[in-house]
Amino acid sequence: MARILKKKSLIMILIIAICAFCVWLVYLNALSSKLQYEINSLNNKITESSWDMRNLEVSVKSQTNITNLEEKAAQLGMVYPGFKDIVYLRGETPVVQDFALALKENIYR
Repeated sequence: MARILKKKSLIMILIIAICAFCVWLVYLNALSSKLQYEINSLNNKITESSWDMRNLEVSVKSQTNITNLEEKAAQLGMVYPGFKDIVYLRGETPVVQDFALALKENIYR
């Protein structure tokens, strides 16, 4: 009789252990699914940000195009200076060689 009780207890413990293991597997699967969803959401945000950045770069390039700048300057009443109107600066004023690059660096700071 004691042997049968011992066998039944062992079987019952084994069944409980198997059930606990199955519950643990379900929990791990749910956790894995949640993490995969978060990864996919972050990847989508990265892709969206990448497209936004590309659109901004295209916008900056189109806005800094010399033709567009000349048209906007003409709309504002600006004209090219005559030879006598040119003023040369001396001193420590830095000369910007590439205006588009300087503008781009200023925007992305």
